[in-house]
Amino acid sequence: MNNDEATAKEKIFTAAKELVSAGKGERQITTREIARKAGVNLALVNYYFGSKENLLSEVVGTMMGDIIAPYGKGKVSDTDTLSRLRNILIQTSDAAFKYRNICKIALGRELKSGCENSCKLVLPLLGEILPNRNASDLQIIALQLMMPFHHIVLNPELYNRTLNTDFFNKKRRRETINQMLDCILYAQIKEEG
Repeated sequence: MNNDEATAKEKIFTAAKELVSAGKGERQITTREIARKAGVNLALVNYYFGSKENLLSEVVGTMMGDIIAPYGKGKVSDTDTLSRLRNILIQTSDAAFKYRNICKIALGRELKSGCENSCKLVLPLLGEILPNRNASDLQIIALQLMMPFHHIVLNPELYNRTLNTDFFNKKRRRETINQMLDCILYAQIKEEG
């Protein structure tokens, strides 16, 4: 890929990210608008990303990665690993609800891939929290954590009834996330101790 192609691809990505950050939903963001904002030919959006959905999915992945990055190993020295994991789940959940219409695309794809990317993000932290567990155990625990979070963003009304909470209410969402994390990790941590 030459410089002009890289610049065009970057402009498209940046334009899409700006539209998402502005709070536009998936139906409000068109490939035509992305191309206009990026100052590129409309055909380049599909050429570089295959579809608007692929582009928006990449944008969400990058946005979530930006949220998670400060909580990686050794990056936040004033909090313990479990607190960093809590912060990751809370911050990404807040962002997922803020940009819910766009995140639904990325989360649907993530669920179809077995939550591979999101599990990779939490596995290092789980390894620190549960150092005596093997990789297979940690993968199972990661799935136990991530799958419900993805499903909750996709269908919060159902989980509002099931868990007797309101995931659209930030305070209640955070309380329930903490409760879920405690329920999943309590026995694991106790067993380690």
